[in-house]
Amino acid sequence: MDKILFRGLPIAFATLGGLFSLFAFFFWDQGALPIVPGIFTEATEVPLDLIQLGYELIPLQLDNFLVFQNFESLPPSAFPSISILYGALVWILFNLTLAIVSDLQKMYFIGASGLLIFILTFSGINGLNIGGISSNYALIALIVGTIVPVVIISFFAAHWSLAFRFGLIFLCSSSTLFLLITFSDIAQPALWLSENSNIPAAIIAALFLLHIGNAFITGISVFLIKLNKGTSLKITWHILIVFVLYFLLVLFTLLDIMGEVNLPFPTLPPILLMFISGIMGYFVLKLKLSQTDTGFGHPDLALSLYLVSFAITLLTWGKAGFSENQPLYEFFNHFFLYGQIALTLLFFIYLMSNFSQVLNSGTDVEKILFKPQFFAYFHMKIGSIMALVILVVFADAVIAIQLSSASTNINAEYYYQTGKPLEAAILYENSWEQFRRNKKAKNAAAHLRFQLREPNLAMENLYEAFDAAPTIPNTLLLSSRLHQMDRVFDAVFYLEKALEIYPENPYLINNLALLYSKLNRPLDAIASMQSISDNHPVAEANALGLEVKHGLFYEEIEASSTEEIYRLNYLVYANKRGDYAPFHLDIADLPENFHLKTSTLRNQWSNQVKSPIEQDLVLLDSLIARQQMSFEERNFKESRLLRTFQEGMVNESLKNLNGMAMAYPNSAGYYHALAAQILAGQWDLEKSAIDILVAVEKGFENLQPYHLAILYYGGKPVEAVGFQNNFEIAFPEWMRWDENGKLGNNEQTEFFEMIAKFHVSLPETIIDDFGKIENPTLKAQYARAIMTHKLHWLEKSAFEKILPTLADALSGVFDTSDLQSWYNFIHKNGSLSSKVAEIIMPQAGLTRNAYMAPLVWKKFQETDEDMLRYEILQEAIQFNKDPKIWLHFVKQSRKMGLDNYASNALQTMQGWLNTDQIEKLQMENL
Repeated sequence: MDKILFRGLPIAFATLGGLFSLFAFFFWDQGALPIVPGIFTEATEVPLDLIQLGYELIPLQLDNFLVFQNFESLPPSAFPSISILYGALVWILFNLTLAIVSDLQKMYFIGASGLLIFILTFSGINGLNIGGISSNYALIALIVGTIVPVVIISFFAAHWSLAFRFGLIFLCSSSTLFLLITFSDIAQPALWLSENSNIPAAIIAALFLLHIGNAFITGISVFLIKLNKGTSLKITWHILIVFVLYFLLVLFTLLDIMGEVNLPFPTLPPILLMFISGIMGYFVLKLKLSQTDTGFGHPDLALSLYLVSFAITLLTWGKAGFSENQPLYEFFNHFFLYGQIALTLLFFIYLMSNFSQVLNSGTDVEKILFKPQFFAYFHMKIGSIMALVILVVFADAVIAIQLSSASTNINAEYYYQTGKPLEAAILYENSWEQFRRNKKAKNAAAHLRFQLREPNLAMENLYEAFDAAPTIPNTLLLSSRLHQMDRVFDAVFYLEKALEIYPENPYLINNLALLYSKLNRPLDAIASMQSISDNHPVAEANALGLEVKHGLFYEEIEASSTEEIYRLNYLVYANKRGDYAPFHLDIADLPENFHLKTSTLRNQWSNQVKSPIEQDLVLLDSLIARQQMSFEERNFKESRLLRTFQEGMVNESLKNLNGMAMAYPNSAGYYHALAAQILAGQWDLEKSAIDILVAVEKGFENLQPYHLAILYYGGKPVEAVGFQNNFEIAFPEWMRWDENGKLGNNEQTEFFEMIAKFHVSLPETIIDDFGKIENPTLKAQYARAIMTHKLHWLEKSAFEKILPTLADALSGVFDTSDLQSWYNFIHKNGSLSSKVAEIIMPQAGLTRNAYMAPLVWKKFQETDEDMLRYEILQEAIQFNKDPKIWLHFVKQSRKMGLDNYASNALQTMQGWLNTDQIEKLQMENL
């Protein structure tokens, strides 16, 4: 039992501590100072549709979102559970130490007990404030609960086994500690004690580091002596070479961490050297105990105490690295290297002065290694301490400052984890003032000052940290805050300066490239982003985003990454080029982040749609219905607009735009301008012109020449000329006036005149206009409009008469059979050809676009219920001025007994038809 408890348990804890310290060094990589990529988006317009009116091309554009990631320094991470676990492990090891001390003999017991009491004074136990602020009652109680059982056992139960000793001591000490925690009124007293246990553990670790100061050279010497048995080689030279190499290694490592030299070669981290020395030291101690009479008791006590100390050292060094307590970590580095330099040197002198004549003999020299003839081993230790003092003085006694700063850091950690930002900030600032190589202190202090709404103090902390010892987290935080303050040039300055110290750091380069982009330095931005190596996923996505943002993609780009943000940016690239992406993002599995969610919807739907419209609208309506900020709701509404427009739901799209213009008055101009483009695409220049006027009234200023043309032919020529002067834009080149102020006539002006009256014209006018067009391009457009918007007007004879001309105009797109199937579908319920079905998409709904009057007419004819027939026509006349649709609305209104609506409709029709035309239509249709 004793062997398991006092050998197996410390070995297990030492193994755990070793793995913990190695993890903190190799894999944690400043994990307590998290740097994460933040997400922001930049809107960029992509062509949703290209509207062709004659030779005029009108791009219908909607925003897509480029997603960028800039690295941000977040507040330091807190791990209270790790701290409490560490405290519990140290407490168990401390109680094992007490049990071992209780079995020591004579003066060793007295000295060890005194040392333990001294160590307990650094435990922070008085911080529990029992009986008053920082009163000594808690310390006295703890000493009584720990040392008194040790004394009693040592004097009155010397025959007890170590297991029984440990059981009683652990019960008494833990009960005392539990009562102290219970009676303390501070926040989370267990956390306070766990954090403050670092300092007593550090003192024990420092003693252990001194003990293993010569372990490496001793172990190597013993190893070489054993190899030399029976060979009589001159191993003195081997030992000398090993000594020189190791001594120079630890010496240069010390100079390196002190910043005294810039070495052209790497050195080993002290934590690794300590790990090796600690393992070798166990076997050295075992050899020493076999040769000397210690006088303190059974030799196993020393071995158990060694393992306990080794475990405490590994756990505490690992905890310092894990929590980024840099002063404590540097204390361990310095103290370990001091011990290695001093004791390695003195042991080599000890070895050579006592055994140089027999080292090469090939005999069992290791059996007398600790039985010197001249230079006593104890004197070697004394000399080592003197050398250690010299090294401490040489380093300006920095270890005292480091330990003091570490203690302040530990207290700051406690206040930070218990939600007391002001106290934590002050302590972190004091810790940094004590020891400047303390990257976490300034970072935490700055974050806390920002949290306390003290930005000036926070920025002062960051400036001081940068001037003294720039670090990557602090530089990122500083540049980010300067960016938020619109001091972009200052942010660039600090990032560039930091890159001189940390060249090729991807975090700094990434953020600098994004700022270059903001300063309109696209070539520098892209070159910097592309310089980040190792196929960094953030850099890849950002580089693509920058190329698309600045329009610098000259060659075709392949989708080389499956990373989500890269694909979102690739979709924007494909949409700008009018290409289909070689992948499809799953809309059903949207990310939680708003930027990613809205970018996924917008960018994917702008590229291609594979999900049913009903499913998508349910999804969007659920997103819109959630309580959220207005800009989020607006983005989802714009995505809904995109989805309905992609499905050809023009009625719904125009209604949405009108509602959004009312809901978001600051963006009303943009929405009315967008509605004007959609209406122009449906050849409704009159309504399009009205929306342009409203858009300008609401603040829209991005007028183009085609806007003036729409205004002119949409019945607003005076306003068009006024905008020409006010906005200093010209009419399209095909609109030119002569000296008398008369617009010159050409095929394009004639075509626009036909477009302007297209929807209100009667069949004979449309056929007549169609016959007048000679230009093949214009004729094809007009033929397509007849099939799409006026096919329901044409009787069979009239259609067959113009069918050859229509087929000739649309050759290459549709043939005669396609057009015949189109006509039969509208008038005879025939089946559509695949080409036509792909264009008009009847499965999406016959009434989705009021301007596609033939489909509305077909739906009207197929519907039997009078109310539904009325609603179909009533919806259509809200948009389309097709006379046949209006006349049948009059007829259906009268049939429903709504004579007032019928009369109002007839009166409205007089705005585009004369009385004779209306009477003729009534005679034919009513």
